[in-house]
Amino acid sequence: MLLNLREYHRIAPQEPQQVALDQALALLARKNVRTVPLAGGDSLVGSADPAVEAVVDLQGLGLEAIRLEDDGLHIGAMATRTSLAEDESAVQLYSGVIARAARLWGSNVQRNRATVGGALAVAAPNDPLVATLLAWDVRIVLYAPGGYHDIPLDDFLSGRAEWLSAPALIVEAVVPPPAADSAAALATVARTPSDSPIVLAAAVLAVEGARCTGARLVLGGVAAIPVRLAKVEAMLTGQPLAGELISAAAARAGDLVHPMGDSRGSAEYRRAMVRVLSERALGKAWVALAS
Repeated sequence: MLLNLREYHRIAPQEPQQVALDQALALLARKNVRTVPLAGGDSLVGSADPAVEAVVDLQGLGLEAIRLEDDGLHIGAMATRTSLAEDESAVQLYSGVIARAARLWGSNVQRNRATVGGALAVAAPNDPLVATLLAWDVRIVLYAPGGYHDIPLDDFLSGRAEWLSAPALIVEAVVPPPAADSAAALATVARTPSDSPIVLAAAVLAVEGARCTGARLVLGGVAAIPVRLAKVEAMLTGQPLAGELISAAAARAGDLVHPMGDSRGSAEYRRAMVRVLSERALGKAWVALAS
């Protein structure tokens, strides 16, 4: 609960959409009242931040749509995890891992209110959806004073506090079309099947013949945000895929991470799981390409 909340604003739908977005930004830019955007409220309300005095409800801005276009899958910032998990394009394309990743978080109640934009803004270290979107080279569309900005998710995650304090709003995430010969896999470990992951690995592989033409490996639960391992990707790219290479890449992944331990898992456990899950995710993607 936000104990010091004293203002609630909901912007009416406007045409063009920029009019409503500008109204929201004007409220967020106020210096005398600490104002934040309200998406699904899953993280914001749970934070009980005493500094928040006002919220701008984003439900009226028309950001809920999920649509497949020529340049990829457009996921509106206000689309819920449930709607993404059930979306036909997310289920059938991208090896189905985007839909699966959206489902691997919290309870049904949480997924019904938690939004994709909220997930990207928070970027929880063990969020499989953020990790999977990062593995697919997603672009984020932001709306800030001056108009729309299209930036790679990797860049957004590393500087999201600065981006969002502009102020700016996440409008959508755009997943580029998958390459013809590509496959993805997601591997996680958790205390129970319904629990959020402790450690996870999301992998995408593309091939031409037997040779890897592109690789992405993203880990969660080992740093402050999900992270790509560019050095492991370079090990795989340009090489003929084989079990020995995948095992070596997974071992290298374990050497590259330096996680902190907590009540859910020690640093040693997390590093060991990185090796196991990296090999599992890369191996599943490789097998899917070979079948």
